[in-house]
Amino acid sequence: MKKLLLTLAVALFAICSASANNYVANDAAIDALVNNSVEMVIDLDAAMAPAAPAAAISSKNPVVAAVLGWVLGWPGIHRYYLGTAPWMILPYFLTGGGFGVIYVVDAVLLTVDALENTINPQYLNNERIIMWADIF
Repeated sequence: MKKLLLTLAVALFAICSASANNYVANDAAIDALVNNSVEMVIDLDAAMAPAAPAAAISSKNPVVAAVLGWVLGWPGIHRYYLGTAPWMILPYFLTGGGFGVIYVVDAVLLTVDALENTINPQYLNNERIIMWADIF
């Protein structure tokens, strides 16, 4: 009960002490920021144009991806090689490659791609934990 009363007292003090009169806008700094700003123009037509297929522009070697998938697949090193975000290694590492299931499926699919000498564009720069979920 004492902790609750203390928490309420601190919250009441914070609410009462907060006031707009305590804050001052520096007009000169705002004017300087606006004057030093740079105008940016974005070409929406070019931004919305379809990109070339990822397999055509990928410099990733499918054999290296397959070997990484088998040898270092359980911590997700193959995902890092294929261009995913570095944080993606964390779920792979903590779960041992999805308790071995995701690790084995990734390795098999990358091996199939290596035999065809291509990498499925679905695997490149993929932010999902299960990179092949939309393929099946």
